[in-house]
Amino acid sequence: MDNCFVNGRQLCRWRITLAVIIDVILYMIVGIPVLFLFLRGTPSERGFLCDDPTLSLPYRPETVSTSVLIIAGFSVSIGVVLLVELLNTVDRKCHRPFQGADELGFCVRGYSVFLVGFQLQQLIVEFVKNQMGLLRPNFLDVCQPQFNRSLCPGYINEYTCSDIEHGVDEIRDSRQSFPSGHASFSMYIAVYFSFYIQRRLHVSFSRIVKLFLQFGLVFLSLICGLGRIHDNKHHPADVIVGFVVGLTTAILVFELVGDKLLTAGKHSGVLALQSTDELQNCCSCGVTTPTIGDPETPAPLIQNDYFSGISNGNGRVNTNMCNLKLNDIPNVKRHMSTPIPPRQQAECD
Repeated sequence: MDNCFVNGRQLCRWRITLAVIIDVILYMIVGIPVLFLFLRGTPSERGFLCDDPTLSLPYRPETVSTSVLIIAGFSVSIGVVLLVELLNTVDRKCHRPFQGADELGFCVRGYSVFLVGFQLQQLIVEFVKNQMGLLRPNFLDVCQPQFNRSLCPGYINEYTCSDIEHGVDEIRDSRQSFPSGHASFSMYIAVYFSFYIQRRLHVSFSRIVKLFLQFGLVFLSLICGLGRIHDNKHHPADVIVGFVVGLTTAILVFELVGDKLLTAGKHSGVLALQSTDELQNCCSCGVTTPTIGDPETPAPLIQNDYFSGISNGNGRVNTNMCNLKLNDIPNVKRHMSTPIPPRQQAECD
């Protein structure tokens, strides 16, 4: 039977393997439905008012397409991790042994938590999109529905989209307005890595670098969401709800999973994430600080017979000690090194 010893950050190989296998299985359980809903999901078919102005906006090409958003989102997230580690390295004056390997493991673990949260928020978005089937602002221009015009004004429930100008995929996408996936994904990245920066970045050369990085992420998210309204892809409510989904998912994932996982104890086998108050300078590692003992009372300049008569040095009081009462001593301030006058010395003798 193999003896398993957990010492510090080391885990048994079989426990690591089992943990990786379970995580991959769970990741696939969530990832496969998300991919299916994104590629082949069939949204619910809804009717429309033939004179609805909110669905009559013209079709515009996407400023930020879904593929560009995914590439840019993961590029920004990886860039933030690298930038944080670069700033920490620049600010640090020395390195302890194997520090790079520990920090690399921390970054990988933190990014894996981010990927799990990405899947969860994407699952929520794709599920709601297909269940609700709300129409985009440019639906009438994309679909170009064919229906009985005599029913106008009124609610049109039976119609057929024309795929002459736009393909089937674009027509299916025109029925997936609520909520905004762009807004949700961009806000999730902004909030999650704002927490990451707050916990991981520790520099002394600037007090506002964290604030600027966090503000930059949120600002990019707002631009992405508002751009969807400008492109006639979403209603304002779709973008707002998308922001809420991304914000909520990021907070829950980081607080309930990421924060506990990344700040696990010393016996959990993961690198502990130190807070600002607990952060220590590695340059002090291995440096011996001189111990300062209790201050010693300086010896008197001149030997005082009065004090020397109290003890003989071995802790026992002399039998011929002067039985002088405190009240018999005159209340005169005298330096400890001043010898007893001869008159008082004679009385003691």
